[in-house]
Amino acid sequence: MADSEAVRINRLKKCCLGSASLAGLLAFAPTAHADPEVYGGYSVGGLYSSDAARTVDEELDGSAVLGRIYVGASFDAEGNETRFEASSGYYAYFDRENRWTNRVEAEQIIRLGKDFKIFVEAAGATNLITLERRGTDQAGAGAGLEFEKGDHRVSVAGALRRRWYEGGSASSWAPRIEAAYRYQIGSWHSAQIEAASDWVNSDLERLNYGRLQLGGYYTRPLARRTRVRAGLVHRRWTWDARLTPEGEERRERLWIPQIRLTHRLPDNMNIDLDYRHVIRTSNDERFDRSGNRVSLTFRNAF
Repeated sequence: MADSEAVRINRLKKCCLGSASLAGLLAFAPTAHADPEVYGGYSVGGLYSSDAARTVDEELDGSAVLGRIYVGASFDAEGNETRFEASSGYYAYFDRENRWTNRVEAEQIIRLGKDFKIFVEAAGATNLITLERRGTDQAGAGAGLEFEKGDHRVSVAGALRRRWYEGGSASSWAPRIEAAYRYQIGSWHSAQIEAASDWVNSDLERLNYGRLQLGGYYTRPLARRTRVRAGLVHRRWTWDARLTPEGEERRERLWIPQIRLTHRLPDNMNIDLDYRHVIRTSNDERFDRSGNRVSLTFRNAF
């Protein structure tokens, strides 16, 4: 086993133990008398991404065939839910090294009356793609508050994440804050807006950045088993130590109009067809580009 892979597995084990311990400590009501609900699923699919559409900070950053499997258990004790989940994904790229990633997470949900709930979570993952670098291992913890009344839902959350990079060349802290609002118009019919800010503080200055993300989505049914979701995502970030030829801090802007068609099949199966047009601009014209991404994914939950 390669040293880097052994280090990743060791980190994942620590994350798993830490996640389980945190969820157990935070459980508002004991789960010993709650029957676990075991769940799981898998997905397989393919993605075409033109070279210009690679955005680096997505789960998929190139044309690939992919597969993912997950399994979990949840305990609902007096309305307060504790959940544990593990997942593994493999990405077979056409023009770069294949990638295998694993994730463990634990979450505790505490209900405060009828309309409010608090959620606390811990998670660890290996071999992620992040904005600053490929091959990132990450562990973190976060908390949030959600309010839901009638057709309206508002949530705010924050997380602190620790990152390690391939080869042991650097590590970083990566805080994140986010908020979202959803209006439920009807069955499979909703509108949602999201905002988030994150930044990286690394011992390798070249990795540092500050970023703002905004998104809006509209979902509606087309038929009894079919729905469509249209959205627009905007991201903007500034690198602390990546400069333009003129010596200025490099600033990046990303616009992603997108549309997804989902058809529900029998036995908890779905098929998704997703299209995104990626437009990237920068104050360094070498990074101006645009391209297309199309994916087809089959999902089955059990």
